[in-house]
Amino acid sequence: MKYSEDLAELERSVAGCLHCNSCHFGNWPENKEICPIYSRDHTFTNSAGGLMYLAKALLRGQLEYSEHLSELVYSCTACRGCDDRCTMMRAANGYMPLSDIIRLMKYELVKRDLAPENLNWIRNRMERHGDLCASDNIRPTVPESIRDDDSDTVLYAACFHHGPQAKVFSSAVSLLEKMRQRVSVFADDGCCGSTLFDHGFWDDLPRLVNQKAEKMQARDGRTFLFVNPHCQEFTTNRYPIIAEDFAGIRGRHISELLADALKDGRLKGKAGRKVKVAYHDPCMLGRGLGITEPPREALSCLDGVELVEMDRNRQNSFCCGSKAAGEYVPDYRNETARERIAEFEDSGADVLITACHYCKTMFQGVLGEDAGRVKDLCEFVDGRTG
Repeated sequence: MKYSEDLAELERSVAGCLHCNSCHFGNWPENKEICPIYSRDHTFTNSAGGLMYLAKALLRGQLEYSEHLSELVYSCTACRGCDDRCTMMRAANGYMPLSDIIRLMKYELVKRDLAPENLNWIRNRMERHGDLCASDNIRPTVPESIRDDDSDTVLYAACFHHGPQAKVFSSAVSLLEKMRQRVSVFADDGCCGSTLFDHGFWDDLPRLVNQKAEKMQARDGRTFLFVNPHCQEFTTNRYPIIAEDFAGIRGRHISELLADALKDGRLKGKAGRKVKVAYHDPCMLGRGLGITEPPREALSCLDGVELVEMDRNRQNSFCCGSKAAGEYVPDYRNETARERIAEFEDSGADVLITACHYCKTMFQGVLGEDAGRVKDLCEFVDGRTG
């Protein structure tokens, strides 16, 4: 299957929306709200289903593309909460998941130069560098003590070129050193393409994806170890669809390695003060890759750490809001993060753990002076192991 780049090809799928509201809520019996747009004012238009109705109106000539529409479409965080919940649209010929149809609507807006102004940096960077990662960004390093070009484990370090990601990457490398886990390294200046995909800049994708896929294919038979779940989800799930003659790769998330290492003794916890932690499931790690238990297993193996759950967790997790670019609802991104922070506060936990630097950045921004209460999984485990 290849991605459709024409909304008209998906008219049957778009028309399959029955206005049933299933895309707004998580699994029964809790039925917690999981659509961030809908949770703001409980209006059907402000939801994945509502956007399908707007897509149908566009195809029928009842609605025009506009800046106002752009602000609403770009309010979607692409959290994938709706994708598993909708069953009716899967029966249509030309099916794409709801979140991908919304990404296609963003592509239509980009083609008409109607993307929100706060995304101009993407267009400017692509025009100037041909990539989102400039050559003067931070270069990831891996110590010679664990670097082994013949290793069957390939550390994916292609997108760690700026501050927040670089800090998480450093903690991951520190953990690999403690485990004496030898790795080969896959690193270059190029972005994997997930940000372009999420925000509708699809015309720039084929060249970038094909170039990177060719390099990854040269490591055929090895397992790629990912720290960033967005990179992992995009390269493992989307590259085979976008890239030419790409058979795919084996991917593993760092949380899976940490959980195994703590269980078998390759990584040893050290004494520390007792602390209660809550784990936030990042959208791409949980719903995108189906990885929910390994981070919890790793945290549960640490001495003095008590893991508690927030009301919405695992497949029913609530998005941090970081991928929203529209301002249809004022201060929407921060309001979404605040809703999740309130849930964290209600859990009684001292520290909020996540495994995605986007989530960490959003939550820390909302907490302000209390930003230290938010930790990435790698950073937290690194601090609690010897």
